[in-house]
Amino acid sequence: MSAEEIESVRLLFLRDQVGLIPPEQYSEIAADLLVDGYDSPALREWAGYPRNDPQGTHDLWSQVRDELDKPFEDDGLARRMLVRRWLQQIVDGILDPYTGADLILGLAWFALGRPAVLNPLVAGRDDWEELPERRDMLQRELRNDARAILESW
Repeated sequence: MSAEEIESVRLLFLRDQVGLIPPEQYSEIAADLLVDGYDSPALREWAGYPRNDPQGTHDLWSQVRDELDKPFEDDGLARRMLVRRWLQQIVDGILDPYTGADLILGLAWFALGRPAVLNPLVAGRDDWEELPERRDMLQRELRNDARAILESW
């Protein structure tokens, strides 16, 4: 398994940690992890687990994390890593700048104590809502802000 695949799985677990993965997607994720070469008794059970039992799914997910040695990470570190990932995706044109700024505002900015370095994205996101006639320019500015933040943070 390549370092990129391992990092991708780590990001999956971090996204789950911050609440980005709905429990009804767990069985599909479990099947994907099995295909990718991960294996554990709970993972096999989880892949076929009924989607209508959120508590049971949550319990199995915790077992999977334990069996695959994927513990919950420090919340601040997890959110910073996801922010960096979203910033890079904005810069690379993979993630829409407004969507990325909205993710960062909703899932990281407050939780990280409102770091000033992210303020340009938060302001740009607010401008997007208030100034729809400037969205083309704001999109470029958000992408440039994401690039600058990646270089300094």
